[in-house]
Amino acid sequence: MIGLFLVPFCLSSQDIILPNDLPSDYVFSLDSEDVPMLITKNRAIRLKTQWAYDNLETDSLKLGQEFFKALSKFNNETFIVLNNSDEILLALDGGGHVLSLNKSILSRIDNSVNQKNQFKAAVFSYNDRLYMYGGYGFWTFKNYITYFDNQTGQWEIIIPRSKDVPAGRWKAIFQVFNDKLYVLGGRNNPEGSNNKDVSLNDHFYFDFITQEFTNLGEINPKLPIKQEAISSTIINGKKAYFQNDRAVFFDFEKDTVTSYFKKGLFKNINTKKPVFELRDTLFFIKNINDTTRVLSKFPLNKLKKIVPEFYQISLKKDPPLQLFLTIFFVLLFCWITYKLFVFKDFLKGLVLYDENRIYFEDKSALLSPEQISAIKALHLQNQLTSFELNEIISSKKFVKSHFTALRIEFIKEINAIYKKVTGTDLDLVEEVKDPNDKRYKIYKTTQQVSQKESFVSFLFKI
Repeated sequence: MIGLFLVPFCLSSQDIILPNDLPSDYVFSLDSEDVPMLITKNRAIRLKTQWAYDNLETDSLKLGQEFFKALSKFNNETFIVLNNSDEILLALDGGGHVLSLNKSILSRIDNSVNQKNQFKAAVFSYNDRLYMYGGYGFWTFKNYITYFDNQTGQWEIIIPRSKDVPAGRWKAIFQVFNDKLYVLGGRNNPEGSNNKDVSLNDHFYFDFITQEFTNLGEINPKLPIKQEAISSTIINGKKAYFQNDRAVFFDFEKDTVTSYFKKGLFKNINTKKPVFELRDTLFFIKNINDTTRVLSKFPLNKLKKIVPEFYQISLKKDPPLQLFLTIFFVLLFCWITYKLFVFKDFLKGLVLYDENRIYFEDKSALLSPEQISAIKALHLQNQLTSFELNEIISSKKFVKSHFTALRIEFIKEINAIYKKVTGTDLDLVEEVKDPNDKRYKIYKTTQQVSQKESFVSFLFKI
């Protein structure tokens, strides 16, 4: 029997008042044809051109009044809705009972009991099989995954192959894609802690192919939400959560979060009910006041008018000391290698001297202390006067003509040594007239001369 209501009175173009006779406890879902639907213990109310009522057929043996009486409530907190193929599955929060709604037939398909063992677990469907991860029950937070065996109607535990299994939790943010269950945060009671319920900051996934957990590190403390809210859905492959002022999209593949914030964005949203997306439009329940409840539609293109906030899911820590040291020594090696090649180029074709010898590439020759002093002075001063050179040659007082002869012989010896070492015919030191006073002579080098230095000193030379 189908009963019809008049077209509901609309508060706005996007709000449709729920039926007046709808009880306070009901399940909000989509039917197998993606039509918004309200499910009570005995009716399914679908929004077509108007609210259409279908009486539900139930198995009195397994799904009678005593069953619902034992549960006390029948809503989206008590039962988690999952669209599975051509039926709607209702999984009891805490584990155990599983209901199936196929068109107008509501049946119980489990042979289990009200387990009360996995409250607020991550409930999801994978390959048309129902799963639960984590949850709280009997004073412990669970760290395992259970699945519903369609053949036996019982729940079974998956034994992971991982040595390290993440801590038990409830109210975690989660999503299944690419054969992996991604889990983010949640809450639990750490061992040895007096706090009954604290936030977790870890991030990991369970691979259904390998049956192993993989740790992804700590979560970013700046994330706008850190625990699961029932008002969620999947939009374009991303898990989305909704609050009064915010919509948050998790992209676990790219490890990013996109958040849209605007005061009153989803004002009065009933966060105890899920959100569904149809043809780029969100459908959710709003509680206007204690008596007025509406089905609201929200076009997703409205979010384009809001400047989004972007976050990294994983906390980007400073690199560990080992990594830092590795990078440091690699860079140091590269720098030393570079400086070595520069040093070799620096030495090539350069005339060098130290306290005893003159050098040119792979050859050298012994010099007298006076010759070394003269070359050093020429290097530092760029030139020498005849008087300065006289003082280097001898401390004795000679007549001018004698000093002239000594300077000629002195310069001749230096140039001879230079030619022998370098193999050139050019002189190293030449005599020229002083440009400031043509009566006097000055001495200059024809080529740059540098003091020899070790590679170590060259390495740290600025």
